[in-house]
Amino acid sequence: MAKDNKHSFDLITPADALEYDPLSNSKDVEVAITKIKGRTKPPVDYKPISRDFIKTDRNILDVVVPFLMDKYSSGTSILYIMLYRLSYGFRKNKLKINDDDLARRTGIPKRTIAKYREELIECDLIRYSRGYKTTRKPYYEILLPEQSQAFRNILHKTANNLQKDVKSSDDSIKYKNIDKHTKHIETLVRSFYSELGKTEYHLTRKMLSDGIRTIQSLIAEGYAFKDIEGCVKYTITAKPDCYSISFINYTIGEYLVMQEQEDKRKKTQAAEDKKEKKRRHAIALENELQRLYSELPKNQQNTMMYKAEEMAHKYMTDNKIKFGEKFIIMGYLQQMLEERFSDVVRTW
Repeated sequence: MAKDNKHSFDLITPADALEYDPLSNSKDVEVAITKIKGRTKPPVDYKPISRDFIKTDRNILDVVVPFLMDKYSSGTSILYIMLYRLSYGFRKNKLKINDDDLARRTGIPKRTIAKYREELIECDLIRYSRGYKTTRKPYYEILLPEQSQAFRNILHKTANNLQKDVKSSDDSIKYKNIDKHTKHIETLVRSFYSELGKTEYHLTRKMLSDGIRTIQSLIAEGYAFKDIEGCVKYTITAKPDCYSISFINYTIGEYLVMQEQEDKRKKTQAAEDKKEKKRRHAIALENELQRLYSELPKNQQNTMMYKAEEMAHKYMTDNKIKFGEKFIIMGYLQQMLEERFSDVVRTW
């Protein structure tokens, strides 16, 4: 099919069989609806979509759109979906389009597009290069949720592990867990808003109800209450612009990853502390044996040293070792001292 030269981008997808102008004014389109008499309407059969469609990453609809709707506005979601349509709908992730065409395409006023665009840049969902009048058009690069730094941690736990964590043969277990923590859940919600500076007077019934439902949903998905409680504290500290407890839906994955790294760090630190303690014990014992060696008569010291040198020389010859003779001699001398002062080693 030929490229439509009327607009700045190709309007025909690989699946399209009909040519149309999506940028035409909606007022020019007439829709006549025939009213059906009677109270019942005829059923609508399921029709599989086999043409005129584009592939959409499910995380866009399940994660990105709810997040943008909650934190920003519906216009921000519409702008991202349209940019996705005009890029990935044509098997590419880059797009050149000016604000006039984008405003006609989305129905968003031109003066508002810049605001929504800045919000998408803030979420690392697009990259934008400004154009220059008619010589160079604005340039967009659209990122998938998994490519966005802002959404990568969210998807790590929520999108990738959700089905594995939630699936259960007995739904009564999750309801018992919710019932077990009922009082603690309400206390946690009130504490969250109190930390944000909202007194009981400003805490509406809807805010409290939505907060309780948010935590109950996470418990039903299989998250431990102590992890949710830790996530709430983390969100207050790490996300100063947070205004609703529902934000923990997007920070729980980030928090658990951080906790996993912290637990691993503590485990490694404990192992290193144990090794250090063992080294200190060995060094202290070695110093004590050297002190006892220095108190021996000179002839006994020489005898032990000659024997250690002889054993080290034989060992190096047998194993074809050329360097490190002094270290090997001291090793044999240490063994001889441990045998001679075995009572000290035993009680050390």
